[in-house]
Amino acid sequence: MKPKIISWNVRGLNEINKRLRVRSLLRQWKGDIICLQETKLKHIDRNIIRSLSSCMYVGWIYLPSNGASGGILVM
Repeated sequence: MKPKIISWNVRGLNEINKRLRVRSLLRQWKGDIICLQETKLKHIDRNIIRSLSSCMYVGWIYLPSNGASGGILVM
């Protein structure tokens, strides 16, 4: 079985409505490894992960944004 990898430039995850739309699409695409680029978030905590993932036990790591650009989240 090959893992399904999703890489997406989300252009910011600051708004809850955008996170809910991203969550809906990620659920539809059913990826095993997800890389979200350009999150534009300096800090990502468990609440943000819960708003993006339907899986309660998802592992994640991130690189914070530098000013108003950048930021990577891998789940």
